[in-house]
Amino acid sequence: MWTCKNLWKKLAPLARSSSTLCRQNARGVLLNNERRLPLVPQAHMSSGTPGSRGDNNLYYLLVGATCVGGGFYAYRTIKGDKERYQERINEIASRPNKVVPEQPITEAPGEQAAETPQEPTPVAGSLPAETAEPQTTTETESAAEPATVAPAEVPAPTPVEFPSHAPYLLIGGGTASFAAARSIRARDPGARVLIITDEPDLPYMRPPLSKELWFSDDPSVVDTLRFKQWNGKERSIYFQPPSFYVSPQDLEKVENGGVAVLTGKKVVHMDVRGNKVTLSDDTEISYDKCLIATGGIPRNLQVIERAGEEVTKRTTLFRKVEDFKALDKVSRDTKSITIIGGGFLGSELACALGRRSADSDLEVIQMFPEKGNMGKVLPEYLSNWTTAKVKSEGVAVITEALVKAVSFKDGKVEIKLKDGRVVKTDHIVAAVGLEPSVELAKSAGLEVDSDFGGFRVNAELQARSNIWVAGDAACFYDIRLGRRRVEHHDHAVVSGRLAGENMTGANKPYWHQSMFWSDLGPDVGYEAIGIVDSSLPTVGVFAKATAKDTPKAATEKSGTGIRSESETEGTASSPVASSTPEPPPVLEQKDNYGKGVIFYLRDKVVVGIILWNVFNRMPVARKIIKDGEEHADLNEVAKLFNIHDD
Repeated sequence: MWTCKNLWKKLAPLARSSSTLCRQNARGVLLNNERRLPLVPQAHMSSGTPGSRGDNNLYYLLVGATCVGGGFYAYRTIKGDKERYQERINEIASRPNKVVPEQPITEAPGEQAAETPQEPTPVAGSLPAETAEPQTTTETESAAEPATVAPAEVPAPTPVEFPSHAPYLLIGGGTASFAAARSIRARDPGARVLIITDEPDLPYMRPPLSKELWFSDDPSVVDTLRFKQWNGKERSIYFQPPSFYVSPQDLEKVENGGVAVLTGKKVVHMDVRGNKVTLSDDTEISYDKCLIATGGIPRNLQVIERAGEEVTKRTTLFRKVEDFKALDKVSRDTKSITIIGGGFLGSELACALGRRSADSDLEVIQMFPEKGNMGKVLPEYLSNWTTAKVKSEGVAVITEALVKAVSFKDGKVEIKLKDGRVVKTDHIVAAVGLEPSVELAKSAGLEVDSDFGGFRVNAELQARSNIWVAGDAACFYDIRLGRRRVEHHDHAVVSGRLAGENMTGANKPYWHQSMFWSDLGPDVGYEAIGIVDSSLPTVGVFAKATAKDTPKAATEKSGTGIRSESETEGTASSPVASSTPEPPPVLEQKDNYGKGVIFYLRDKVVVGIILWNVFNRMPVARKIIKDGEEHADLNEVAKLFNIHDD
């Protein structure tokens, strides 16, 4: 290599001199002949005259020697690099044979990382070189590699807790999400579905939290969350056991797909253009199709929020499993509980706690601004009857109560009403409604309905491309009753099921009229469908109740305590009226409303129906609303429900 360089230094000046003389000679010829130099053989382009071939030979010699020298230099360089590369590969291959002291293996995932040799580069999360455990080598290796420093041991990587991508991503772990997951898997058996919930529990049903769980005689019901239905059969509040689900770590690996639940994680941001979400720990998960089923957050009274920490600690906003467990403990440790709210949840909890107070010194108080229990739903006469029923369960009911202020004094929570009345209690349960959870609307660019709240979706429950909404958080377009938002179990089941079908390409509109029900213990219950608003005109048809006209008897007949599971499967293509002679109908005249049907009218058309202690007739009510016809005599329509059968 050095010989080539010396040769180039000697020949280069001669080559440059020849090129200069050649250019000068060409210019002279051009000027003498006053025309462009014709193309001539390359042998004439030399440092001498056109006939001087000796100089041309010298020029060829110089150029050829230069090319040969450059090629030889490149060849030696490439060959040397190849030899050094092979030496490096041999060195790396021989490293596992180094003699190092044996160390205990603590984690299997870190074994491979410890054996793989790397250059000593900094690694995030690794120990500093000074604190790493020293490794000894043989004397031969020390002499061969005096400058080699043993790299610091890299700790085993943290196991991945969830996949980075989910074809079907369901936000929320409630009834709607589970119904959607089941629907997706039914239409796409190999689907991989990931449910993300901020609760620590697997998907479960909420109705038993305010109903059957409170009437259980098993003291361990708080831990097992298993209860006896009104029909005596036992079941769990969880839809499926843990073995039903795939672990999030294995979701991408399982051959036939599955449903995985990521608990204790909250989605805080949605990138709808990038099809990905961000969790509260800044983790990102991408998706192909996404369902938002975030449900809602229990509302609180502003006077309670402003009352201070002592009052807040003694207030329960009832919604989740942990709320049930907390209130159960409170009911056993305190002497007085006040429930604020006269709707479904407040009345159910009042009856449940009132029944428990019969075996203890617990005082149960219920207060609300209406004139009677469920005054916003039931006609006034039926609301008054319900209030009397709640009182018979041992509950002190305070009607037309508007809370003015709440404070904590002398170890008691003091509630001041606007009319001057004061109620002292140990604990408050605020059951004043639900606020749809729409925190993701801003980042996702989704529209929130200004009238009903919730994410505004079309009849197919779609908010925008690849995003659907179901359950309490969906403000959907009902093709029969207009835009609505419903907060009931059956709606969560039906809307979740439909959203799952549409996520797999069904493109079906929401036409199903969901139902809801409420039980005031095992003896009194009702089911409702459509728009049930006490401000609408109503017509009620009642009959004498029998032993089979109770929620307990209804569940014994259907075999399930969640009545919507049987009601939504039925149809009413051709309802048949009872052949039993009809006794004279009772229209809002008696105080004993054993069983009956209440019709809610708008422009003389039935838009809502309540079945009072009448069960397994919901398909008939659904068909009446779907038809949307005017009825001259609702007594004849009531015959379709067979309420006069014994």
